[in-house]
Amino acid sequence: MKKHLTKFKNFLNGKGTSDPVGHILEKKNIILNCRTVTREEAVKACGRLMLESGYIEEGYIQAMLDRDRSDSVAVGSHVAIPHSNSESRTLVKKTGLTVMTYPDGIDWNGERVRLVIGIASKDEDHLEILKHVAAVAADEKAADRLVDTADLNTLYTCLNGLDMTEADHPVLEKKNIILGCQTVTPEEAIKACGKLLVESGYVSEGYIQGMLERNAEFSVAIGSHMAIPHGTRDSSKFIQRTGIVVMTYPDGIQWDNKIVRLVIGIASRGDEHLEILDRIVAFIKSEEDTDILVANATAEDLYRTLNGLA
Repeated sequence: MKKHLTKFKNFLNGKGTSDPVGHILEKKNIILNCRTVTREEAVKACGRLMLESGYIEEGYIQAMLDRDRSDSVAVGSHVAIPHSNSESRTLVKKTGLTVMTYPDGIDWNGERVRLVIGIASKDEDHLEILKHVAAVAADEKAADRLVDTADLNTLYTCLNGLDMTEADHPVLEKKNIILGCQTVTPEEAIKACGKLLVESGYVSEGYIQGMLERNAEFSVAIGSHMAIPHGTRDSSKFIQRTGIVVMTYPDGIQWDNKIVRLVIGIASRGDEHLEILDRIVAFIKSEEDTDILVANATAEDLYRTLNGLA
């Protein structure tokens, strides 16, 4: 399968890019739709993310808990900002943020909290951070909008103090992950992928025919129980922006002489898809890998893995 993906990457050309260096909030440290926990567990969860990202030494987590016990870090507007006191700043290696959303809310010393922003601040960096926090969570309605409607890239852009025109969109959106589909023909699976690409504004209708023609010329079933429908070179004119859709078929599709259980439809205008193809190679090396993924992975798992957030 790796050989086929490499060939496909060469066909599309380009090389993926990474997040800009120096931003205080990394995309991997934004966790959406967390289940409700206690305030202590929420603080510890922020601390673990900071520790894993190299922002702090382990003792900083206890300092965050102590700070919340002495003076609650719930600041109103459904927001909490776990952090430590100035005496514990020696435990901070570099400034960084973590963001976790709790749609059902947390009881935080009598206040309701839905947006938790953990702060590790070296020197006076936290003052600029607090400006960003105040700007995006000015009141309860603003904070609730972020929790209920903002995607990862919006939070990333806002809390790094970037202009919203710099916000991008994940190549794979959660709404385009469809699990447990009923078995269909290869042509029907391709059309289903194409329909999702059209509905999400990635392509216009003509691209679907290009996907069908590409499969007729050379099967897009690449082995390991996976297919990657995409268009021909001529159909690239129908692509409006890069996007990927994912559909799982637990009972399998008879695709030429192969069985397919994971279908990843691709519309590529630039090079954003290439890192995703690398990730596919990294975690799917055999039919068994695909079967386990299809049987066990949630939409959140696939979203984070294929967008490089896991």
